[in-house]
Amino acid sequence: MGSYSEEAVVKGFPKEIKDLYLQDGSKFWVDDPFMRKTARQVVGDEKNCYWIARKILDHVTSKMHYNLDGVWDVAPTVLKQGSGSCSEYSFVFIALCRASGLPARYVGSVVVRDDDASTDAVFHRWPEVYLPHYGWVPIDPSSGRGIFKTPVDKANVIGYRGNKYLITTIGGGNSSSLRWD
Repeated sequence: MGSYSEEAVVKGFPKEIKDLYLQDGSKFWVDDPFMRKTARQVVGDEKNCYWIARKILDHVTSKMHYNLDGVWDVAPTVLKQGSGSCSEYSFVFIALCRASGLPARYVGSVVVRDDDASTDAVFHRWPEVYLPHYGWVPIDPSSGRGIFKTPVDKANVIGYRGNKYLITTIGGGNSSSLRWD
């Protein structure tokens, strides 16, 4: 089994999903006492997968602001400092999900910009959670940088991906090929 605690496990996940997406990773530090404590405080006794993901999303977006500094710190460091890039938001979100027994993975993409798509090379990362009966659902904690002008803005962070993303990577998050270039 993965590194999550048995009491936090939510039922309904296929074995192959649990085996791959509840493991710790070099950027997550799921077993770090700070991450475990934070996950317990945020999730409480919630057992519904959607509401676990939503509580973690709300916590991450309320505690962090966007900062692109060219460094990929580990999840506990990012959450304690309260800032990070889209990759680092993903590390924190994934670590808290996995510490809560909710399978989560990392997605990387190239972003096609509207103004001049042929010359732009922007990258974006976000996590996905596995929800029984639905499959993998994208959740983008760094989308909107935590500033939501309308309820629709906040709702679109879960399950919505515009057509401007060309997904290049899907995995557990330990890929050495996910770099800045």
